[in-house]
Amino acid sequence: MQEINQKIIIKQYLMEKEYKELKELEEIIKLVDKVNLKLELDYKLELNNISVCGTERINEFLYYEDGVLVSYLGISCFGGNVAELNGMTHPKWRRKGKFKKLFELAKNECINRNFKKILLLTDGISDSGKEFIKAVGGQYDFTEYGMELLKQTSLKNEITINLRKAEESDNLEIARQDLIYFSDKEDVENVEEIEEDKIRIETANIIELNNITIGKIHIKYDDNSAFILGFGILPEFRGKGFGKTALKEALKIIKERNISNVGLDVAAKNKRALNLYKSCGFEEKSTMDYYKI
Repeated sequence: MQEINQKIIIKQYLMEKEYKELKELEEIIKLVDKVNLKLELDYKLELNNISVCGTERINEFLYYEDGVLVSYLGISCFGGNVAELNGMTHPKWRRKGKFKKLFELAKNECINRNFKKILLLTDGISDSGKEFIKAVGGQYDFTEYGMELLKQTSLKNEITINLRKAEESDNLEIARQDLIYFSDKEDVENVEEIEEDKIRIETANIIELNNITIGKIHIKYDDNSAFILGFGILPEFRGKGFGKTALKEALKIIKERNISNVGLDVAAKNKRALNLYKSCGFEEKSTMDYYKI
């Protein structure tokens, strides 16, 4: 019997070689399973090019068999003390315990880092994803819609606000707002503990009304597409139409680049945001289910 050379590699960041291998595996998964994956590979590759304070933290778990990448799991954290776990296994190597080994390693890493919540992600139509999550005791938490701009609407605004490109001096404010919008309320007190994230600054626009900061919105460009993320209006300025105005201003900026392919994600339970995006021409195209463990 031929001996199989199996190897698990754990890393803090992805290198270009791993990025390419992961993109190839991702395309196979999408072709065979007809599902969406939220691996954040472009973001993770960029992280390798910045300096991050603190001790080394393992985020990437890769399983190789005879030199071929067959399974992967990654840890992502976007503001607050919540870990998101997402991964994939080549269809030919499933149900052999490979992804389970990666999951146990990643779960222990999350426990050691004292995350308050650990979330597993899977496409809403992925039977294999749901099967695995059920096997490890995952409990449904919420659903997120992937939305695309499919209708052209008027971008004329009656309210005048300004979207200013963020600078390094805005880092703490951006981190504070991330905690307000996307984390447990008690985490807002720990904003000083957030590590510097230059990628977050590069994509961010500070939303201003009469030179007063009222929110932020991020625009990430990729070839001929744009993705809106990290969007929020501070609580004291909500209900006044500023959110819709800011979104239209962001779409104007994107349109000036002659980009028409625009996407974003929104929690299905966030009806106010969902209605806002629909009013500006976005429609649901996919679902991503989140389970807590």
